Amino acid sequence: MVGAYYFDGWTGKYPYHITESLKDSFPDRKPKWGWVTSTQEIIDEQIKLAADSGISFFSFCWYYGAGNFKTEALNQALRFYLVSPQKKRLKYCLLIANHAGNEIGPTEWDQVSAEWIEKFKVDTYLKVDGKPLLIFFSINSLIKKFGTIENVHSALDNLRSAALKAGLNGVSIAVCIGPNKENIQQAESCGFDVLTGYNYHDVGIYKALNREVPIDTMRVAEQRYWNRFPKLSSLKYIPVSTLNWDPRPWANKSNGYASAPYL
Repeated sequence: MVGAYYFDGWTGKYPYHITESLKDSFPDRKPKWGWVTSTQEIIDEQIKLAADSGISFFSFCWYYGAGNFKTEALNQALRFYLVSPQKKRLKYCLLIANHAGNEIGPTEWDQVSAEWIEKFKVDTYLKVDGKPLLIFFSINSLIKKFGTIENVHSALDNLRSAALKAGLNGVSIAVCIGPNKENIQQAESCGFDVLTGYNYHDVGIYKALNREVPIDTMRVAEQRYWNRFPKLSSLKYIPVSTLNWDPRPWANKSNGYASAPYL
C-alpha cells in the first residue's frame, strides 16, 4: 500500500503557511485548486484524485491545538474527510504532530487517547496487523513530556488497553526516527511497534554550494537509508519517500530556509 501524509496548512487561518512569498515568487507552485484548498468540495476531489492515482490512504497530521483539537484549523481536512461521500475510496490514519506548541504528555494523555480511539472506530481507518495504525512525529517530545522512557512505555500500553476495552484489537504504534542505533534503542525501549519517518529531505548527496538536489539522487540515497533499519532493529519499518522539499517560501531570519537545499 502507498499512502501520503496530509498537512492542512491551507485554510488561510495561519499567514505563515500561505505566505506572500509563496504566492508571488513561485508561480510554478500554484496548486490547481488555488491557495485555500481546505473546503469540503476540494477535499472530496482530492480523495478521488488520490484514489485514482493509486494512493491507498492519507495519514493526516493531527494537532492537539492546546486542547482545541476538535476545532483546530490544522485538523480541518480530516473533519472534511470524515464526512466526505468519497471517503470509502481512501483509508486514513493519524500522524500525531507532537512538536513545538502541540506537545502531549501525561496531563493530556487520557483526553487525546479517547479522541484517537473514536477515530480508530471509523470503518476506513487503516490497520497494520489488524490494529489501527497511529504514528507519532517526535519521540523526543514524548520522553521530555513524560519524563522517562518507562513512563512513555506505560502511556502507550495504557492506550492499547483502552483500545481493547473499546472493542478494538489494540493499536499498532509507530514513530518517526532516523536509522541510528540510539534512536532505535529509544523507540524499542518505549514500546513502539513500527518505525517510520516523516520526510528525509536531508539524506541526499549535496554538492558544495549546490542548493538544488536532483530527485534521482534522493531516490538512491533514500533506498540506502531504508536498508539501514532492518540491520539495526527487528521492528517493522514503513519506508518514506520525499519529493518537492522546497522551504524557501517560508524563509525568515531565524530558520535559514533561504539557503537550505531543496528538491
